[in-house]
Amino acid sequence: MGTSSQVEMVVVKVSPYMREDRPLVWLGEKSADQPRLLPIAIGEFEAAAIQMQLEQDEPIRPISYDLLSSMLTRLEVEVRQVVIHTVRRSVYYAKVVVEKDHKIQDVDSRPSDAIALALRTGSPIFVSRELLDEVGLEPLETESDVDNAMDRFNQLEPQITGTFSDVDEVVAPETTIAETDELSAEPVQTDEPDREMDELGTLKAQLEKAVLCEEYEEAARLRDEIESFVNKNKP
Repeated sequence: MGTSSQVEMVVVKVSPYMREDRPLVWLGEKSADQPRLLPIAIGEFEAAAIQMQLEQDEPIRPISYDLLSSMLTRLEVEVRQVVIHTVRRSVYYAKVVVEKDHKIQDVDSRPSDAIALALRTGSPIFVSRELLDEVGLEPLETESDVDNAMDRFNQLEPQITGTFSDVDEVVAPETTIAETDELSAEPVQTDEPDREMDELGTLKAQLEKAVLCEEYEEAARLRDEIESFVNKNKP
């Protein structure tokens, strides 16, 4: 169902942006020698759900996206495609295109939810060409892979994603990497050893996955381990 006004994308990876609790999902052009990239800031739980599917990591019990996918299958509703079509005031908008009894309907969605569902239903992911032309990250001619482009983005971009409160973060709309003078002036912590940051980030990612999968005993253990780690490394 894709048209010339849409570009098919694939999920390249999920990565932290500036801080481990501000993940980005990276989409890349599916059919391009030097694919343009589209980074979208998403919530922690949505990032964990996408990452789990990328790694084919089966939860002990179905999470919300697995349940939704199973329900659509039982109801004989086909997810034809998802489309990220608009960005307004630094917020991305998407839709899930479904078909039931030969009738096609568009369902409004956040990009992260649409992507997580598309990965579970094997549905293609599209971005409007106009949007990609506007905010897509162009690779350099000398870049041989998307990792180089992502490294360049992380090194050169002074912007950070919009802030979310602790309550709103999970349901906050996906954002572009918007310029905000006040936030851009916030110093980035660079004096903490990389090894400790990596270890803490790994523990937090494991905690998010445990909570997402409702493995509460494991989540409690990881929470205690994180607290002990933080206290041990306090100045």
